[in-house]
Amino acid sequence: MDKIKECAGNFAKLCDISYKFIVSFRRKTLEINLNFQETDFFHLAGLQYLSNLAIPRNRKTTLYNILEADRISDSFLQKSKYYDNPNSEIDIKSRISELRFLEDYLDTDNLIKIFSVKDDIYLKSKIDAEYIIESKLKDSHTSVYIFLARRKEDVEHYCVKSFFVKKDIVYGGNALYWMYKEKICQSRSVVLYKHENFELKEYKRD
Repeated sequence: MDKIKECAGNFAKLCDISYKFIVSFRRKTLEINLNFQETDFFHLAGLQYLSNLAIPRNRKTTLYNILEADRISDSFLQKSKYYDNPNSEIDIKSRISELRFLEDYLDTDNLIKIFSVKDDIYLKSKIDAEYIIESKLKDSHTSVYIFLARRKEDVEHYCVKSFFVKKDIVYGGNALYWMYKEKICQSRSVVLYKHENFELKEYKRD
């Protein structure tokens, strides 16, 4: 299967999933409710950088164009000179390859790092994000950055604003502590992590 098709298929499944993250900073707890929408995928996959390809810009149809209409494939994306650029942070090939495992990067029981970048002093990027998650899967040498931002149209939820493989540039900020991580799949939920000293009733919304 094409990597872009596998990536899109896995992301489509995430649209039925949400996460509740509760983190701690300076003895205050903050809640991050993360969800996914089909329109998020175009930007996450980095398709906006492949400017020399005739990729439909309607983000509502991106998953359809990949999964059903077969208008976007690996061979099509490879025609762009911007697609395979391993020495750049904007390497769409590696981004799509790892984005296939976004759910795994969020689910991992490794204690992944999370940072607050509200003060913007550590963020060497123009990405408008409030949090950065740095994650690595077990038995893997690849780390990724997952940028989270509050949805403008739904301030109660966050979205994944950007995603890419960690290379030469290091991103960070104020280090936060994981207190609780829950995955909600429609009517059921799974607690992925809970700090031994944390009680769910303690948290305050960000």
